[in-house]
Amino acid sequence: MKREFIAPEGLFEPMGWSHAIKVDKTIYLAGMVGFDEQRNVVAGGFEAQTIKTFENIKLTLEAAGASLKDVVKLTVYVTDMDNIARFREIRGRYFSPPMPASTGVEVSSLILPELLVEIEAIAVVEK
Repeated sequence: MKREFIAPEGLFEPMGWSHAIKVDKTIYLAGMVGFDEQRNVVAGGFEAQTIKTFENIKLTLEAAGASLKDVVKLTVYVTDMDNIARFREIRGRYFSPPMPASTGVEVSSLILPELLVEIEAIAVVEK
């Protein structure tokens, strides 16, 4: 079993974890959040954080030789389930049918109190 740890350029530095691990043809992404390159939470609330999170996922997948089309599963953590309809609309900008399997979970908080959304992803590539 071949393992490759993915550390994309242009993404914030992880603290004690890997952004992604590719095992054979499967890529497991750690929970991504709306951090900029300096590890600051992007301004603009839920929508801005969700967009930045998807952009961070896209960047990580590209570093692993994959794309959003390879995503088979998303797990979404939100601090307020009232944002889930907005999340679905934004997700629709990044994915088209058939959509990846997806789970949504409301949590009381994330790693920082300003964070409103975190997304984990699993992708499978042909190579």
